[in-house]
Amino acid sequence: MLSVEKDKDAEQIYIHGSPEQLRWLANRLVAIAKEAEKYGQAHDHFMTEDWGGNELTNELMGNSESHAIINHLIVYGHASK
Repeated sequence: MLSVEKDKDAEQIYIHGSPEQLRWLANRLVAIAKEAEKYGQAHDHFMTEDWGGNELTNELMGNSESHAIINHLIVYGHASK
């Protein structure tokens, strides 16, 4: 599973995943882009099990002293104006 983490000040976001998981995420992003092109906008939710999803893990893969898990990631796509 993918891990989405933030630093303690929420100024940086970290995404951790295997090559296979990152390709899966890339495909999901392409799907959001295509839907936004077709309908003007689109979005998708990625959540940990704690938040009712199964796309993200709630286990830290980065620095446990300075990172925190993000439980819910929403990606929005907007058509160009």
